[in-house]
Amino acid sequence: MRYTTPLFLILTTFFGWTANVVHAQTYFYLGEIAVMPAAPTDQDPVELQLMGNLSSTGSSITSATAELNGYTITLALVTQNTIGMDVIVPHTEFVALGLLSAGTYTVNITGAGVDDLAPSGQHEFTVSGGAFPCDSLVLASLTWSPFTDTTLLVHIFNPTFTLFNYPNFVLLADNGDTLAKETINTFGIAQDNYNMLDIPAGTVMPQSPFNATLQLFSSQQLACSWDLPVDLCPPGDCSPVVLELRNFSSGTATGSFQYNVRKSGTLVLSGFFELTDEQQYDEDTVCLAPGHYLMEVIPQQGPNGGQPYFGPRLTPMIQGAHAPVIWTALSDVAFSFYEQCIEIGQGISEPVEGILHIARSATSTEVYTSDGGALGKIRVFDAQGRVMATQVEVGSHHTFRTDAWSPGLYLLQARKTDGHVLTVRFVIG
Repeated sequence: MRYTTPLFLILTTFFGWTANVVHAQTYFYLGEIAVMPAAPTDQDPVELQLMGNLSSTGSSITSATAELNGYTITLALVTQNTIGMDVIVPHTEFVALGLLSAGTYTVNITGAGVDDLAPSGQHEFTVSGGAFPCDSLVLASLTWSPFTDTTLLVHIFNPTFTLFNYPNFVLLADNGDTLAKETINTFGIAQDNYNMLDIPAGTVMPQSPFNATLQLFSSQQLACSWDLPVDLCPPGDCSPVVLELRNFSSGTATGSFQYNVRKSGTLVLSGFFELTDEQQYDEDTVCLAPGHYLMEVIPQQGPNGGQPYFGPRLTPMIQGAHAPVIWTALSDVAFSFYEQCIEIGQGISEPVEGILHIARSATSTEVYTSDGGALGKIRVFDAQGRVMATQVEVGSHHTFRTDAWSPGLYLLQARKTDGHVLTVRFVIG
């Protein structure tokens, strides 16, 4: 009597499977699931490799898609079979998953014409938490919040895929005292962010300039730390602020609204907001010096619906006091404006014109004052706030040897004998 070995026994012998029976109309026999890289972190793009055999030369996988639900990954395979030779054809299917958060993931295989015979242990893999990409964060500025002297504002840009879950910043003095601290109120840092740090009651800021440490915590874990030169600089001429008028009612408000801004009773500037049926919002960007202001709004027509509010803001999330428009009378709102002038890292100010200048060569960097005044105590910081050089210079010129310094952005700070601090930035590279 003649015996023919069934296909499922051939596959059982080849792969060592003993607990599975291959069903009819199976076009792809999955034998192994591999994770690339083998030990991924949350900074690595992850790819799954599905290795097995097609049932014939006419069998194929037409698509493979992945769906992520929490820590469960469902792979849906679509197979087909056309006329071909009934021979085993080795095949590997690649499925890109991209960046995944840290955790242990379960892989489920679905789809008609697929027999999942991979070992159970290969249906799980772990993504570890990699090092926080702190060097990639762009710390634009640390400033006073524009509308209160009890809050500091960190402006930071995150170009990475790490969200820094549940972030909060803490600013520490040299002696470790807390100068300001953020209350967790966001899920993560993504792209362009402003984070508000509250100054505890009774806190006295050190006399400017002073050194401080800015810490970033993620899910209550210390993620990043910067040692910074902090300068609560003297007021400049003015800083930009947005004045806005917005209708918050379901009714439609239309027409022209004059606004005035007064400082100590003196008219500083004025303009007009316009609301239409299509546009229920208007704004003007103006430049104000630090100080206490009164903003007035005067409707140029009688009530016609809606309830507009007006006031100053920096961003949609960083706003000063707002007040409703009173249709039949002048409306006003008082606000204080504080200049954004604690500048660090990539948020360094431009050189003071006619006072402090930089001259670069291939091997050195020269700093000098055009008015001939003494430079005083000089410190140079890199973009991460690390001190690169210090020097006391009684003259108006000083040259640093910088040919061994890494390419990048640097901040030079000169504290003159009268206590005035000048800063200038320069780039090596």
